[in-house]
Amino acid sequence: MKTPNSFALLEKMMFRRVRKNILQFLAIIAIGAIAITLFVGLLANADVFSTQVNKVYSDGNLASLWVTTSSYDVEANDKQALQEIVGEEGVVEERFYLPSTADNHSVYLNVVKELPTVSKAFNIAPENQDEDEFVLVDHDLEKVPGSTRLNLYNLYDEISFSFDISSFNLKESFLKVIDYNLKEGGTNIFRSDKISFKTKITGFMNHPENITKANYNSSVVMVSDKTFANTIRNLLFTNFKDDMANSIYSLIAIQIGLNAMPRVDDEEGKYITNPNQYVIKVSDDTDLVALKEKIQTYFNNKSWNNLFLLTSRENMPFYMTISNDVAQARQFTYVFPMVFFLVAVLVILTTLSQIVLKDRSQIGALKAIGISKTHIYMHYLTLTWGLVFTGILIGDIIGPIIIPKILGNKYQIIYSLPTPKYQFPILAALLVAVIFLGIAGLVTFLICRKEIELKPSESMRPPVQNFKALKTKISSKPPKTALFSLKMAFRNILMNKTKSLMVAIGVMGCTALLVCGFGIENTINYGIEHDITQLSSGDIFINFDAPKKKGELDTIFSQYDYIDYYEAKLTTITTLYKVDENGKAMQGNNTIDDKIYIVPEYTTNSFMKVECKKDEIAISTKIAKKVNVKKGDYLHFSYNTKDYYSKVGAIYDAFYYNGIIVQETNPEFNNLPGFNYMSAVLRLKPGTDQEKVKEELVSKYSFMSSVSTNNDWRTYINNVMSGVLVMTNAVKVFAILLGIVVLYNLTLMNFKERSRDIATMKVLGFFSMEMLRSLIFESLTLTFIGVLLGLALGYPFMLGVMMTNIVDLVDYLYTIFISTYIISFILTFGVDSVINLLISIRIKKIKMVESLKSVE
Repeated sequence: MKTPNSFALLEKMMFRRVRKNILQFLAIIAIGAIAITLFVGLLANADVFSTQVNKVYSDGNLASLWVTTSSYDVEANDKQALQEIVGEEGVVEERFYLPSTADNHSVYLNVVKELPTVSKAFNIAPENQDEDEFVLVDHDLEKVPGSTRLNLYNLYDEISFSFDISSFNLKESFLKVIDYNLKEGGTNIFRSDKISFKTKITGFMNHPENITKANYNSSVVMVSDKTFANTIRNLLFTNFKDDMANSIYSLIAIQIGLNAMPRVDDEEGKYITNPNQYVIKVSDDTDLVALKEKIQTYFNNKSWNNLFLLTSRENMPFYMTISNDVAQARQFTYVFPMVFFLVAVLVILTTLSQIVLKDRSQIGALKAIGISKTHIYMHYLTLTWGLVFTGILIGDIIGPIIIPKILGNKYQIIYSLPTPKYQFPILAALLVAVIFLGIAGLVTFLICRKEIELKPSESMRPPVQNFKALKTKISSKPPKTALFSLKMAFRNILMNKTKSLMVAIGVMGCTALLVCGFGIENTINYGIEHDITQLSSGDIFINFDAPKKKGELDTIFSQYDYIDYYEAKLTTITTLYKVDENGKAMQGNNTIDDKIYIVPEYTTNSFMKVECKKDEIAISTKIAKKVNVKKGDYLHFSYNTKDYYSKVGAIYDAFYYNGIIVQETNPEFNNLPGFNYMSAVLRLKPGTDQEKVKEELVSKYSFMSSVSTNNDWRTYINNVMSGVLVMTNAVKVFAILLGIVVLYNLTLMNFKERSRDIATMKVLGFFSMEMLRSLIFESLTLTFIGVLLGLALGYPFMLGVMMTNIVDLVDYLYTIFISTYIISFILTFGVDSVINLLISIRIKKIKMVESLKSVE
């Protein structure tokens, strides 16, 4: 007898099996491809996005610290002192920082002596700029051929800047003196609440502080001190007589930033910029906390503490927003795909179990004719690895292409980023491929082991089924076919408990993914609505480009009948840490920088619905956890470089408005002369059109740098959280695709397993609908169990996902709406019902004689 060629024989069996089970094998490939596409695609997206952001910060040499002063100290050289603190390796540069508007765009003028090297302009066009005179505007404001957007600029266009002068508090007698000194045809520009001047754009630039586009954030405009000084002087000398123009120039120099203004040195003919901000760049391994403490100590020890704000990179709004998106892009990579991999392994386990069980007699025959166990093992392992590797290959190809493209569109809309470049996460992709192939191989080995280790004679006999659980009392009455179908379905479930369990777990995973995806969206939407209702219940939100006094705001808002109530607010960064009742810092507690909201004394009209005594403070749950305080403890906070402490009287939940709330009437503020407000909130009378009010305020008051409605605020938060939402939507789509593939594969497998039963029922004269009921009862029962488990698992799964995606910008208020459970239930059951109906059509194609053949 000729020895059989093992490889040739097994190869023929392989091709025959693939042709016979092509649909199930395609399902395995699809599931593997979906899992790999999501994992590798999300990882590639995170890498591409992070590379883009890092390039912007690298090209722009983004500063590590920003030191903003309330005025320029002519007696102390702050720059030199800061340079000594940071050492020779650190770089300190100065600039005059002026909030302004450019036409309808909110901008910050950076007046500098020369192009800086820290937080610098890059991608400057044209490159050859005059060293003494330049005006560089963000590329995002550059007019592109074919663009329909308004208020964009071409090179050498005139751009109009405006800054508020209402804080000058000029008296009428002084204004009349200025009127007397007008040139012929001149205008008294001080009778307006702003000074506007025009200059020509000499170039466009990218700037690391302009990473959020001008549509969503204020832009930095870089102006040379010579250009700025000459522009102001030309404006004055155009309208006023020379002597008066010089006097007014000195007045402006004093009033804006308390002498923080470029001026002409008559002796040397040079322009001298008195800075009000210093940008500091140190190495990445520098201890910024210790460095900030040294800087704070320096200003505290001065005879005149002119420090207004000391901010690290992590607390800058533009940095926080995009860092939030980068972190989310990275963290989501390692959460959702794990569930996809688990479901894929379960499907492989279930499908191969069925195939090996059906091949039981063939395995016995192969062993009987001398095929080694090793060859049989390798036959099934090769089959599994071939399917899984094909899925991995497909996912590796399409994942890094489609996922970054889908998610990257959002980043390109919101941020000014360089063109994304294709990146493939080689190490991570290889590692996950090895793990996936290894797990699939291990599962296949364990499935095959039970059958391959049997003796040939045992393998060639069909397995004996255990019907103990299915014994019923014999009745002489004829069976009811409806109940018969139901009983048959439950018999099939109990006959193969392992397979039934795998089906339920597969459905559970898909349902849990859907609930989690919708639940994340629910949590974000609930958080937004919670803050609008409890912490920001106004209709119009206004930010000022310069501080305003309460009396001035009263005068402005009292003239509008449609304003029902308003509050002036102050929001700034403060330093927080736990203290004892005497204000002494307690050992072992955290020190953090976060927001402080200074608000009017609490009343029923208050926009922040957080009630506590005026000598106490309220603190958000997130901050309370960070600094380890509870109600009744004492907390240190700072305002305008002064230190205070108060008892914690309330701890409130917040999504976005995290920080501490301090009332203006708090006794700690008794010695303050008053507050300068940077924002206000309006409540309009019912029926008032918010958009019309917004347009009126914007057009009438130039000092209002931004005016927004509740809908605008929702849009802003959605933009902030859009990274999560886009990834969540992608996961929901992939979860639905996974559910379709899993349910199709499991239903098809169930149909093939029941082909003998269906053929028997055909012989006995059952109608197609009666046979269909048995399959549907079995499938829907397992789907129902899996869906219930998935619905129960959805909330803890969502918690696990979101707790690994904690961000500083918000604090999640975890919730899942009832509608989410209903939608997830309907989606899963709907998909299963459609698949069952489609596959049931194949009942008519089952051949009775062929299906009833078996080994006796």
